[in-house]
Amino acid sequence: MRIFHFLNVPLSPEEILSGGKSLTYGSWVATLVAHMLRETDYKCAVAAFGKTNALQSRHGDRVDCFTIPKNGTLKRQLKMCRDLVEKWKPDLIHIHGTELAYGLLSARRMIKYPTVISLQGLLGACSEWYRYFGNSGLMDVIHMHRWLEIPVRRGQCWAYWDIRKRAKREKEIIKGNRFFTGRTEWDKAYIRAHNPSAKYFYVGELLREAFWQKHWHLGQVQRHRVIFTNAGHPRKGIEVLLDAAKMLKPKFPDIRVAIAGFISHRSGYGRYIRRRIHELDDIAIELGPLNASQLAQEMASSHAFVSPSYIDNSPNSVCEAQLVGMPVISTYTGGVPSLIEEHCTGLFFPTGDAPMLAAKLYEVFKNDELATQLGAQAHQVACSRHDPNDIVDQVLASYEHVVYSKNDRQRETMEVAV
Repeated sequence: MRIFHFLNVPLSPEEILSGGKSLTYGSWVATLVAHMLRETDYKCAVAAFGKTNALQSRHGDRVDCFTIPKNGTLKRQLKMCRDLVEKWKPDLIHIHGTELAYGLLSARRMIKYPTVISLQGLLGACSEWYRYFGNSGLMDVIHMHRWLEIPVRRGQCWAYWDIRKRAKREKEIIKGNRFFTGRTEWDKAYIRAHNPSAKYFYVGELLREAFWQKHWHLGQVQRHRVIFTNAGHPRKGIEVLLDAAKMLKPKFPDIRVAIAGFISHRSGYGRYIRRRIHELDDIAIELGPLNASQLAQEMASSHAFVSPSYIDNSPNSVCEAQLVGMPVISTYTGGVPSLIEEHCTGLFFPTGDAPMLAAKLYEVFKNDELATQLGAQAHQVACSRHDPNDIVDQVLASYEHVVYSKNDRQRETMEVAV
């Protein structure tokens, strides 16, 4: 079988064949394709929009990688995607995510090949003001911008309006396609609400090898050190975590918040977050962008992982922390309840509620038995949920169903014609 993958970030054959070990973004897709190449005799193509003036192609063992020019109108971009697909002639197209325009190829009947879309984030849910900006008031939102960003249409307000626009396109993609894969009760409900006739398959997420190799142990961690990833968006809730840490400072003077991921030095929002960090003196530590091995090590060295997002489907960082076997505290939002069972594999707190987050952290810091129990049970569940063999089987089963459904419909059409 020939599978054509559309991704949100370009990948090289080397990155795929290595299982995405060096990647910060797109690693889960690289891991999936690498497993597919090892476990089957499939041939794969991987394509994504990128910063290039002409179509670029790179080739490896049974995998072709393409970078598609991002410039031009949406119509032109879709035509380039269609022409590339027609030239490669796949048996099935797998579109990873609804964030970009690829799903319009099948929604608008520009291609004839059977197509399945795997759900990642859902822009429709992220496009609500109260989820995108969370607890931030109007003055906070204004302070997230440099004055230079306004005339050139940059900054969080413009990013918000861009998501609003792409959310409308996402709705067309969801309504115009038939087959979807997901991994939470929330994304399943979201698809059913917008497309009741859609066929939904459960397919788990493959995690990077580094998180299988690291194991959290309370005796080896830096106590009262909390790790968090992705401070690049208001909806991720970094301010809530910083406020909670400030509340705990009198009881735990050595509390630290380790922030993994890129924080811009130039953008208004990056400067806004840095001001908030500096206000807390030595509480917060910037780790910068980390690869899988580095992040796994930082998790194994921290007392707890916190996900304070206002909206999320199934954040990989939560799953990775669970796989490492550390206690996880998260907001009860989106698809996260499909990943965490309260007081069994993690703890919940209400979105935007810094005092409740502080209370949950206090509970983990003071109760070593609870922290160890949460981590151990999370690790056990995560090992089962992210088992590579099971996930490859789930992917293959969805592929077979989609391809056979397409063939059955073609046969029915031919029979009616006869």
